[in-house]
Amino acid sequence: MFPTPSLIHFTRNDYNQIYEPDADSFLLLDALELKFNKILEQKPFIILEFGSGSGIATTFVAKHFCQSPCLFFAIDMNPYACYSTRRTFQHNNVDQKHCLNIVQCNLADPIIDRLSSKVDLLLFNPPYVPTETSDVKEVIDRTYAGGEQGNEVIQRSIEQAGRLLSPNGLFYMVALEENDFDTISEFGNQNGLSAEIVLKRRTLIERLFVVEFQRK
Repeated sequence: MFPTPSLIHFTRNDYNQIYEPDADSFLLLDALELKFNKILEQKPFIILEFGSGSGIATTFVAKHFCQSPCLFFAIDMNPYACYSTRRTFQHNNVDQKHCLNIVQCNLADPIIDRLSSKVDLLLFNPPYVPTETSDVKEVIDRTYAGGEQGNEVIQRSIEQAGRLLSPNGLFYMVALEENDFDTISEFGNQNGLSAEIVLKRRTLIERLFVVEFQRK
C-alpha cells in the first residue's frame, strides 16, 4: 500500500478555503494504486488534474507513478487551491524531480488546444452532488456542487478528456451513484471514450465509484 502524501502543513483555516480530502479523495488514490501496473505500462509523461484542491492526488502520482521526470498540470478555479497544491507538492519533496504547472482556470479551457491528444494521465474528483446551480454562492461550494443530477461539470470534463487524452491515455474520475454510471458511460461514448468502473465504496452517506476512461 502506497503512503498517502503528507498534509501536515495544512491547518483548519486552510480547509476553510479548500476541500479537505475525504472518502472520495482516498477512493481515487486507491483506484490509482489498483491500476498501478496498467498506468506504469503507459509510461505517463504529461499528467493533468482537474480541480487539484489540496494537491493530494497530483502529489500521490508524482511520488509513486513516475519513474522519470514528468510534466504536471494542476488546475483549479480557486486561487487558494492553486497555492495549496504547490505547497503539498513541495512539502512532499517531489518538486525537485518533476515540473509542476499550476493553472487557475475552469477545467482546461485556456490550455486545451496546447495539450490536445497529449495528456497521458488525467485525474478528477469532481463536484458531483446534485445541486441547484443558483444555490452555489461561495468558492468552497464549487468543490461539491454538481448541478442537476450532479453531472454538469462531469459532462464537461469528459468532453475535454476526449480532446486531451493521448492515444493510450487514461482518465480516472470519482462519481456518485446518483450521477448514474450509464449516463456517464454515454457521455464517454459520445466523445470516443470507453468507460469502466474500477472501484466502488460505500460511506455512511454516499455510494461512490471510480470510472476509468480510455480511447476506443
